[in-house]
Amino acid sequence: MEKNALKILGIRIDNLSKSEVNNWIENVCDDWPYQKFITTLNPEIVLNAHRDKKYREIINKADLNICDGFGLKALLRIKSKKIKSRYTGVELVDYTLRLAKEKNINVLSVVWEKSLSSSQEIKEAIEEKYGFQTQAVQFQNPKDFFEDKNLKEAEIVFVNFGAPWQEKFIFENRRKFPKAKILVGIGGALDFLTGKMRRAPRWMQKVGLEWFWRLLQEPKRIRRIINAVLVFPWIVLTSDKRQKK
Repeated sequence: MEKNALKILGIRIDNLSKSEVNNWIENVCDDWPYQKFITTLNPEIVLNAHRDKKYREIINKADLNICDGFGLKALLRIKSKKIKSRYTGVELVDYTLRLAKEKNINVLSVVWEKSLSSSQEIKEAIEEKYGFQTQAVQFQNPKDFFEDKNLKEAEIVFVNFGAPWQEKFIFENRRKFPKAKILVGIGGALDFLTGKMRRAPRWMQKVGLEWFWRLLQEPKRIRRIINAVLVFPWIVLTSDKRQKK
């Protein structure tokens, strides 16, 4: 999607409101067989794409790039590029699952073997909250993985590997999900469903302190958070000066 798109560090971000994103997703589900690949962009993903040409090309070839991170929205505003709305991965998962129940769409979660939540925990959490059957599979041996019959029937595919692995996985393997209408990298969004992670209080979400809340829960993320909170803004704010030299 290129119309009204914004760019930051050469990465395309589709400038849509939440309702426009929801309508787009519903239309895709109704108008299959045109398979779509969605990314949920945050400062860490944009920074990785800025540094990795191949990854940047993958992100820019996605069908829909949503602004997820607060820091991304804030930097766009500073650069006089106002984004209509921030749409988090958690919100995207919630809307998509509600839509899937309404339209009787098969949902599959592809779960990283080192994920905080197991495939069984994710499957049970979705079924308990949304009240319909779903599937979740653990990604281990690539050789046997694509023989799983659940992959052949999946119409919406969530991949929770984290960036950049989930986007690269989808880009390289999307055709191996023959009935998929939507494939989306959702990072740790499913861990909030299982209760392995807790969302930041609403006031922290509003002022952009979710990163601090996440750090309290996962101190080992310190390096990633430094990249997102300090390195990314510095590179964005100094990029124009470097280009003029």
